[in-house]
Amino acid sequence: MAHPQNQDGFRTLLKQGFQLHQESRFAEAIPALLRAHKLEPLDYFANLLLGIDLLRTGRAAEAVPYLQSAARAKTTEEIPEEYLGEAEAGLKAYALAAEALQQAITRGHSSEESLEAWAGFALERFHQIGQDLRASEAGLEVAHRLQKASATSEQETRNGTRCAMKIPVMERQLAAKQDSLDAAAAYGLSVCYAVEAGAAAARFQAGSVNPEDQAALHRLRGDIQLRLRGDAAAAEVEYRLGLATRPRDPGLLERLAEAQLAAGEMEAAGQSAQAALAADAHRRGALQTLATLAMNSRDYEQAVPWLRKLVEVAPGDRIVAVELGRALAQTGASAEALGWLQAPLDAGFPDEKGALHALLARVLRAQGRESDAIKTEAEARRLSDAYQVRGESEATEKKGGQSDVHEKPNAQ
Repeated sequence: MAHPQNQDGFRTLLKQGFQLHQESRFAEAIPALLRAHKLEPLDYFANLLLGIDLLRTGRAAEAVPYLQSAARAKTTEEIPEEYLGEAEAGLKAYALAAEALQQAITRGHSSEESLEAWAGFALERFHQIGQDLRASEAGLEVAHRLQKASATSEQETRNGTRCAMKIPVMERQLAAKQDSLDAAAAYGLSVCYAVEAGAAAARFQAGSVNPEDQAALHRLRGDIQLRLRGDAAAAEVEYRLGLATRPRDPGLLERLAEAQLAAGEMEAAGQSAQAALAADAHRRGALQTLATLAMNSRDYEQAVPWLRKLVEVAPGDRIVAVELGRALAQTGASAEALGWLQAPLDAGFPDEKGALHALLARVLRAQGRESDAIKTEAEARRLSDAYQVRGESEATEKKGGQSDVHEKPNAQ
């Protein structure tokens, strides 16, 4: 049993930390909460607050043990598992994230909050896997098929297919192949996430949603439109409805920016992304939107800082690495650009038209590596020629197919 004096000190520190937490002053709350935790290391609330505040300040790895302790302290509470799922997902431990979020649903008896968290995670993983597929030559064709996954998920849901229990196993199998992405396995996992997102969203929307949860409902509907159906305009409507009740919500602002970017509303997308970062400086999607806007307008000097921040929050992302290499090359920083471009291309990063190899050749030449530049230029030409041949072949096949359609009635 804790000494009465320690108990008084613990309560004071916990109250201080909680007040700062409520004011969203997470970094300031952490020292007080750490001192409180030292006095009562098994206390549920101290562990939960520490985990949340560390997570909100970009320290997911440090947050995990505190959230695990909170989950053990109260085995019927869903909240620690929801935040644990968020933390594990941020660390790319997707199997553990899926298990935590499924545990939250069990503990919460399929509460609105747990269903919304699971559906949101499933939609985000669907999106991430699509990005991973597009970052490999073998995955490009598979990535194009993922846009049909919403129809597949609806059919499989009607047939009673349940993927929830399979997902952690499938995630571990995918993660085990570190050297290369198994495109077929990634596609199967992605469709499973589409199934689960659709099922959880349907259960969430079928419930009597608390008026305070309307923003979460609109975000979920917007994510379905944006992630599964590719309807940016419909997604934007939903995000704006959510922001009507939570005008400063960084998640809604981040998604709104993404939808606006997809809809070609460039200035509005930039404003929404900046607003999201003002509320939460670690929002990857908002950083991605601002970097994309700068790259699309060829403002490479402006793109570099956003891409550097993205590298920090998304280490190991080959798409981000290549984009940073492109931007650095365009600003004349050839030595640094070489480091970001060459490794992904050597590892099979897709370059259908050969443009990235052409840029790499230019960077190699700037570094005085003439023989390497000549070889890379030859590869760029090969890729460009192959792309043109494929285009001509597809055009011929399409034309032939149209001729067949016109000829069929006469054949009778």
